[in-house]
Order: sequence, then structure tokens, then C-alpha cells
Amino acid sequence: MVQNSLVRYIQEQIRAGYDKGTITSYLLKYGYTQSQINEAFQFAYPPTEVKHVVHFSKTTIALIVAVVCSLIIVSGVIFVYLTPRSPSQLLDVKVNLISPTLNEGEPLQFTFELSNLGKAQRYDVTLRHEVNNLKDQLITFKEETVALETKMSSSVSIDLSDIEPGNYYLKTIASYKGGSAKATSSFNVVKKGVSVPVVPVTPSANRCPVNCDDEDKCTNDYCSSTTNYECRHDKKYPCCGNGICEDGENYENCIADCEAPAGGEMDTFAGKTISEKLEIIKDIAKRDKEEALKYCSEIEQAMFGYQCFTNVGVVSGDKGVCLNIADDSWRDSCYREIASETKNSDICADITKESKRDQCYMDFVTDGDYTVCDKLINKYLKQSCESLKKLSEAPVPSNIPS
Repeated sequence: MVQNSLVRYIQEQIRAGYDKGTITSYLLKYGYTQSQINEAFQFAYPPTEVKHVVHFSKTTIALIVAVVCSLIIVSGVIFVYLTPRSPSQLLDVKVNLISPTLNEGEPLQFTFELSNLGKAQRYDVTLRHEVNNLKDQLITFKEETVALETKMSSSVSIDLSDIEPGNYYLKTIASYKGGSAKATSSFNVVKKGVSVPVVPVTPSANRCPVNCDDEDKCTNDYCSSTTNYECRHDKKYPCCGNGICEDGENYENCIADCEAPAGGEMDTFAGKTISEKLEIIKDIAKRDKEEALKYCSEIEQAMFGYQCFTNVGVVSGDKGVCLNIADDSWRDSCYREIASETKNSDICADITKESKRDQCYMDFVTDGDYTVCDKLINKYLKQSCESLKKLSEAPVPSNIPS
């Protein structure tokens, strides 16, 4: 039987402006099942019934109004005290590694993003960034406290000078009054290889190029005064993620390249949290998309299953993977992430909700792609896009020093 308090709570959050995906994610976190939430949403949006006109006398109408007002007052008191409230503080955290592969002795560098999904205007968040090995043993950590209003991001560097080559994962825990949120991302540390220049670059006087990325995940790209301001590209061996199971790599330390031994797949997720499981499946998708999709379909909690499919779609660059997602909001987010990763704005057209489709196109606008201006629906965003386009095409005055 549906819980009336749950239905009322959902209705309150809808009136407050929260979408179905956000409400569902919050309720799942606090122990409600997907079936309970789906049933409650059905009652939160009851079907429209055919209404029959009934005529009442003025005395009857007055009596009905008095009764209704009394009921509203009583139900309002009950609602205030019994209805589950939207938390003033509700947090989402994401982490992005600058590079998933580090040379021995290099620091771990990454960015984190915090989003306030609750109603509080400003509150403090304590962040603990942990580096763990694949046996879940803590190697090192770093803590900080930040003040959050709506959204913020920052960069972090953790010293790994004493860490040995191998596979590790970063876990960021955001704690605040009323709860916590976590995010993880895996990386590996390799022995430093031989420096080999790959891309010829004409250096400016005492200045490195803006970007030394040779788009090879198996090189460490850098430039400094010690390289005479030329790009250098250190080869990494072994290189987990190049599609080759090399010496020193196996299914346990490089799932992305190496297949499981016979009968060994059952232990793949043993003792892993759901976040760690999602990262493992993401690595599997790099070498076998179909195997990764199979694991995604076996995840019982819908929200994590949707994130799993999104990860596989991003890794494989296949927007068709998003069709495995039943929720419209999550499917739109899947298309947006794949469009951004593959740098293909055409994928934005598959997004159902106009506002999210515009957000997808704006990702390209901020990167300097103004070919999408005509595709924007929101007139203010379109005007901004056109203004940026004109500004980029305007000639630079000759009297401005370079």
C-alpha cells in the first residue's frame, strides 16, 4: 500500500521545483525502494477524471466552504509535523583526475565539484581525500573544509613521493551536518620511462606551448625550462588502457586490458562498494563494451544502474547505450556526457528536455564552437552565443600590444 506521507512529500518537492530524478535519488539514499517511489509518484500525479457539474444552494455552499477551511487548517498542522521534510543540506560531489596514469614520484592532481541540492543557502563541508590500494588499505589522505552555497569546484594535489608503482583509487568523502557524499576514481602509478619527443613543436622564447597533449594515453606530456621549452612525451610501460595486456598486467591490476582467467570473474566485485564497482565496470568497458553492459543490467538500484550505463556510453563513445536508461532525465544526462566526451554536438539533438538540450549545446559554446547557436531554443542563450561569436570574429585593434 502506498504511503500517504511519501506521496505528500513528493508533491511538496515538486512544488518546490525539484525534478523527479533528484527526488528519487534522495529517497533511495534514505532507504525507500524503487517500487515504493514509483508507486508514490503515480499517486502524486493522479489521472484526470471526468467531472460532473452539481448545483448546490447558497446555504450548502457556505457550509461546504466552512468545512473545507477547517479541514485545510487541521491537515496543515498535521502536514507540518508529520510530513518528511526536504533536508536543508543535500550534497553531490564529483572528482576528476588530471591524469589516470602517473609516473613514480609524481603528485596526484585532481579537481572536485560540489553541488548543493538542498535548501540551505550556505554551509560548511569537510572534505577528506583518501588514496587507497585495491585491497582498500589507506595509503595517505588530505583534509580541508570549504563553505558551499550553490556550487563550487577546486583543484587538489596530494604528494605520492613514497608510493610504489601499482593500481590505486581516490576516494573523496564530503561530510556535512546531516549526511555525507562520496566519489571515487581509479588511477595507476608506473615507473618512469624513457623521454622521447613525439610531436615537433616550435618553441617561443622562454615559453612552453599552451598544450603538449599528443592524445596518447600512454605518454606523460610535459614542458619546462629543462626541456628548452619543448614538449616531451615520456613513454609509459606497462600502460593500462592501451588495449594490450602487457608484462606485469593481469585481470586484477588492469581490467581494462586483460581478460579474466577461467572461473575468475565471480571475485571481480567481492568486497567492493557500489562506487568502486562502477569504476571497475567502467574499466571493463574499455576492452569489452558488451561485458560491461551485462554487469550494468545486473545492478538492482536504478540510479546506480543508470550511472553505470552512462559510464559505459562515455567510455565507448556509443550514444546507443543511453537507450538502456528508462528515466528521461538520466538518459538526457547520458547523451550530454557522451556529446562532451566525443566532441560531437550532433548528439545533443537526442536530448528530450529543451533546457538540457540547450545546456548540452552551451558546453560547446564555452569551448568556442559557435556553429550551434542556431540550435539553441532559449532566446537569451542564443543571444549570448551570437554575441560571443561576433566578439570572436572581431578584428584585434592594431594598437593593442601582444
